[in-house]
Amino acid sequence: MDNIDNYVKDISKNIESKIENIKKIETDYKLCSLLSNIKDLSPKDSDAILEKLLNMYLELLKPVYTRKEYSKISKQVDNITDFFVLDNNDYIIAEGDDIAEDLMDKLVNTNDRELNLPVKLEYIKEYWIKSIINIKDIQKTIMWIILRLATVYSFLSQNNNI
Repeated sequence: MDNIDNYVKDISKNIESKIENIKKIETDYKLCSLLSNIKDLSPKDSDAILEKLLNMYLELLKPVYTRKEYSKISKQVDNITDFFVLDNNDYIIAEGDDIAEDLMDKLVNTNDRELNLPVKLEYIKEYWIKSIINIKDIQKTIMWIILRLATVYSFLSQNNNI
């Protein structure tokens, strides 16, 4: 086979090109940067914004979310949210993921558990977050929940051509 070197060259070039494309992708997004435009607002105003965002994504998810569809995309959702860095705050991620899933399940009345919209942020803080998360990390946790809901919606709406 005379052109074996050509195949090796083409394949290695293709591999290296793909690697370079992947390396160009930004992989370290700071979760706190998502909150940068509300950091100077009062706690009341920033909570109002976060509450509105949370409810917006819950409303968007309501017609497209099912546990079955979520199970098909959950790994992809993890892959996207892994791009967001929270240094030494794994407990925020774990708790935020659990709360987001619980909200979505209640949204579609899983196991006869119902979620009435709009959800009050104070309710989430008081009954789901405050007992586990440090006070200084509550806003980051809420942002993580919103990020998770937004990512799930992104995949589900794409799958449903919304």
